[in-house]
Amino acid sequence: MNIKQIKISGFKSIADIELNELAPYSVFAGANGSGKSNFFDALQFISAVISLGATKALRKFNGYEQVHCFKSRKSKARTFSASFDLVLDDKLIQYQLKIHEMDKDPKLEERLSLDNIVFMSRKKEEVIFYDVNDEEQKFSGFPSDKSALMISAHPLYELLSNIVVYRFDPIGAKEPDSSSTDQGELEQHGRNVATMLAGLEKDDVIREQIIEWMELLVPGLEKVATERQKLDARTVIKFKEEGTKANFPANLISDGTIYALCIMTAVLSRSKGLGMTLIEEPERGIHPKAITELVNLMRDNANSEHPIFVTTHNESLIRVSKPNELWLVNKRDGKTEIENTPKNFIAKNGLKLDEAWLMNMFDGGLPW
Repeated sequence: MNIKQIKISGFKSIADIELNELAPYSVFAGANGSGKSNFFDALQFISAVISLGATKALRKFNGYEQVHCFKSRKSKARTFSASFDLVLDDKLIQYQLKIHEMDKDPKLEERLSLDNIVFMSRKKEEVIFYDVNDEEQKFSGFPSDKSALMISAHPLYELLSNIVVYRFDPIGAKEPDSSSTDQGELEQHGRNVATMLAGLEKDDVIREQIIEWMELLVPGLEKVATERQKLDARTVIKFKEEGTKANFPANLISDGTIYALCIMTAVLSRSKGLGMTLIEEPERGIHPKAITELVNLMRDNANSEHPIFVTTHNESLIRVSKPNELWLVNKRDGKTEIENTPKNFIAKNGLKLDEAWLMNMFDGGLPW
């Protein structure tokens, strides 16, 4: 898959944005309040609409008042729209989604084209699928707030229904997991990381990869493993440092170390399937030199089938990014704007990416 274009309109501070030619690993830089998190939330909102329906998605995001674009007039603010142009399985896929009447009874409008030929269209309660001979298959009475992608049997449904935003809480992630903790997906705040790590450890290749990356990120760290406690069957993470005989529990490790472990678990557990992994501020609590290794981990595991996007306002992370990976997020007149780094600027001026960024040579996207 290659994401050629994403358009989003009508979500929080996002009135209208258009992003073209996104790299599988992309970085969104800007000040607090510029709209980085709103962009990630908009993508996750789309995922919730595709998998749950618009009514439940709005409820999950605390209702229309917390979702609509407050800079739009009321008539326009009631509508959310998004479109994706991408290449998947060597086919050009174009998908448009609109949600009407978000403040009352949400109704979906959709259109899916494959290689510029309409495959599916729906408006309100009618869904139409078209075959290669332009013959129609109609579904009447389809729930007006549900996405027709769920009955399309197209891989785009798997991609768009599997978008997760991670905002890790290192304090919660250090706590042991109970025996009933969900083992299917890493929780958005990382609070079931011990259970997820226990599952990843069963794969010899992944286990060695985790140890190798953690040794690079945390000098002196010799071993990371999970252990099921006999008394209460809770799963805990144990660490071992060079020169020590005994393992020590997660509550004695630094926040930065557990944060890095959460990122690693998210990346390694999700990157093999269709979807998007969105990580807020992956540099938190991590030494600037270790950030290079962390970026390499994310970039190596990001791919066209499963992009990894991150937000930041950290110069160390920008320094190891590439111009085509960096997107500048600004807020002007209360509206979020997102632009890619000028492609030829760095080579012409001989500056490092973070130097040009901090000198405001990109006209925005600054960390303050």
